[in-house]
Amino acid sequence: MPVDLLDRLVIIRTMPYSVDEIVQITNIRSQTEGLTVEEDGLVLLGEIGANTSLRYVIQLLTPGMILAKTSGRDTITRADVEEIDSLF
Repeated sequence: MPVDLLDRLVIIRTMPYSVDEIVQITNIRSQTEGLTVEEDGLVLLGEIGANTSLRYVIQLLTPGMILAKTSGRDTITRADVEEIDSLF
């Protein structure tokens, strides 16, 4: 059997991320980007990610930080996440 055909036949089962896993990943990503997110905001991001995707949640971090800085804060709050989610 040719190797390239064998590679196409292998099926790897993947499971969706849980809310806790999304929160952990988002927290690590926000620390990497130098952003601060309140715990309530992280939990909401996890819930949003469970309904949409991890990529969507990660992409909400930058507009969330811009909104927080516009409001004179250095931390992304739950209200910021709600507002940004409603826009996108």
